[in-house]
Amino acid sequence: MRKIEINDEVRQIAKDYATNLFKNKDEKKFNFPLKGLKKLSDKLKAANQDEYAKYVDNIVSNYDSILLLEPNQFEDYKKKHFKNLKDNQLTDKVEGCLPKKSFYESVVAAMRYDEVQKSQIRQFMKKLGIKACVYCNASYAVDTKDKKATFQVDHFYPKSKYPFLCISFFNLQPACMHCNQIKSKSTKYEFGLYTLDKTKLDPFYFSIDDKSIIKYMLTNNSDELKFKLKSTYNSIAADKHSDFFHIDGLYAQFTDAAEEVVWKSKIYNSAYREQMLAAFKSNFSYNMADFKRFYLGFYPDKKDVNKRPLTLLMQGIAKDMGLE
Repeated sequence: MRKIEINDEVRQIAKDYATNLFKNKDEKKFNFPLKGLKKLSDKLKAANQDEYAKYVDNIVSNYDSILLLEPNQFEDYKKKHFKNLKDNQLTDKVEGCLPKKSFYESVVAAMRYDEVQKSQIRQFMKKLGIKACVYCNASYAVDTKDKKATFQVDHFYPKSKYPFLCISFFNLQPACMHCNQIKSKSTKYEFGLYTLDKTKLDPFYFSIDDKSIIKYMLTNNSDELKFKLKSTYNSIAADKHSDFFHIDGLYAQFTDAAEEVVWKSKIYNSAYREQMLAAFKSNFSYNMADFKRFYLGFYPDKKDVNKRPLTLLMQGIAKDMGLE
C-alpha cells in the first residue's frame, strides 16, 4: 500500500527488465512476443481483419517503447497509436485470433504475459523491494502453480482495454490472489503503484484505537484490539480502499500481530533499548536500521513497507504506541 517514486534508479530497473526480457529462453523452443505478434498479424490479414492486424502491427513497431511507458503516458499513447479500434472491438472474437479467444486475449497470449508473470518479473520486483501485495499488504504476492511459487501481478490499466500494455513494466503491480481476483472483476477502482510525486508515497496508514488497548489489557484477549486503515491525504480514500479490497475483514485475522507490537511497546522502553544496544553493538555486524528491525521484529522504515506482509500495520501501531 506504499507507492514507488519513478526516479532514475527505478527507470534503470525498468530498462534492465526490458533489456533482459526472455533472454533466458531458448530461441529454438520459446515463442517470443515479436514472433507471436507477427504470426497473429499474418493470420488476421489472411482473414481480412485489417484493422485488427493494424493494431497488432502498431505493437510490433513500437514494442521497445511500449515496454518502458510510464503511467502518465498510457492514455496519450493509446490515442496516438491504437485509436483505430474501440474498446468494445478489443473483446470481439474475430477470425484469425486464437480458438475461442477474443482479440485482446490473443494479443496478451502472443506477448507472453503468462511467462512474464511466471518467470520474468519477480527478480525486478525484488530489486524494487516488493514482495507483498501492494493492495492489502497482508499477503505475499505469490501463487503456487505446478507446485512452484510464481509471482502474481495485476494490471494498473486492464488488459481488456489496453492489451498493448500487458507486459509494460510500469503497468504491472504485484498482488496476492485475493486482491488480484477482486481487481480482475472490476476496472472502477485503481490504485497506481507508481508516482512522480515524492510527497505522495504514503497514502495510507494504520491506527490503533486507544480504548481497545485498555480492553485488551484488562482481558488479555487480542480480539479486543481494534485498528483502522486511514488516509494521509484524502479523508475518504482509506474507506474506499478498505471496502474494495475487504481490508477490515482481512485484518481482523491479524490481531495477534497487533498484540505483539503492544507487548513490545510495554517492554522495549528507551532504557531497555539502550541496554540492548550496549550489549550487542560490539558484535552486531549490521547497521542501526537492521538492529532496530532485530528487536522490533518488523521493518521500521516506511520505504520497506512492501517487503513483508503486515509491515504497514505494525509500523502504524508502533507509532501510536511510541515504539519508534
